[in-house]
Amino acid sequence: MAKEPAVVGIDLGGTNDRLALVTRDGEILARWERATASMPDQDTLVAGLATDLLRCGEEALSRRLEIKGVGLGVPGRVLPREGQVAFAPNVPALNDCHIVGRLKPLVPWPVFLENDANLFALGEHWLGAGKGSAQMLGITLGTGVGGGLILDGRLWPGTEGTAAEIGHITVDPEGKRCRCGNRGCLETVASASWAVAWVKEQLAQGTGSWLRELWETDPDAMHGETLVVAAQHRDLLACRAFDRMGRALGLAIATVVHLLGLSRVVIGGRFARAWEMFELAMAEELHRRLTMFPPEALNICPAKLGDDAGLLGAAHLAWVAVGEK
Repeated sequence: MAKEPAVVGIDLGGTNDRLALVTRDGEILARWERATASMPDQDTLVAGLATDLLRCGEEALSRRLEIKGVGLGVPGRVLPREGQVAFAPNVPALNDCHIVGRLKPLVPWPVFLENDANLFALGEHWLGAGKGSAQMLGITLGTGVGGGLILDGRLWPGTEGTAAEIGHITVDPEGKRCRCGNRGCLETVASASWAVAWVKEQLAQGTGSWLRELWETDPDAMHGETLVVAAQHRDLLACRAFDRMGRALGLAIATVVHLLGLSRVVIGGRFARAWEMFELAMAEELHRRLTMFPPEALNICPAKLGDDAGLLGAAHLAWVAVGEK
């Protein structure tokens, strides 16, 4: 009896390395996870990935499945055709790593590399909130702000994989200097790390908030989720942070929509769980900014696949690459 085909999707993040065995229809049959910190250098990381992939192979064998390929998502700047991670600020061990070439002699399947935000968009377009849309922008809100662009039903990588870096669209020319070197990037307003930094600045200036006690006793304990809880309890400072975030997102999305005429935007990532906190401000800003595009023609919605969007996007990347439909 012929074996059924499957692929492996990998979502390699700054905190965890997650793998899944996935069918042609996007069903996750098995999954594995390990802490990225357990692989602190490049050699250990490559060896760890190879070990995990071989474990996937054993699982596939026990299920009478044949692995066709591997899709690998990495945060940072990647060069898919070269199989190289150029820069991965959240996974420094991967900086300047020819990861596909290094994995090739260690595993028996082809490996296909892509940026993790692109794979988030690919996953949501395949099976999530973007399904059925020919054009779609995916936005991830977390420690930073990432993006992935679908045009005519396909991932649009741009020159050297640089398309859809919406996190580095300027929303305030005189704003804070971003880690990328530019000033006033969307990321400096709409990401969890920068939102927390802004709240701490306001507290240092004497702004009232029930977050003050936490800031004074243990400022490092304040995270994006802390702001979400505070805003849900109608803390004015936390609500202001999400209002700023929503307006900045509206401005950036309007810029992209005016350029490309997109009708669907899907927003996900851990910080996007605060959807109800920033949705109104984002919608109001979009209505102000979309002067040449009918706002009612634009559908902006939260992601549907949760933490599995990147995994499923990686799997879809592999399926397309090996020619399976």
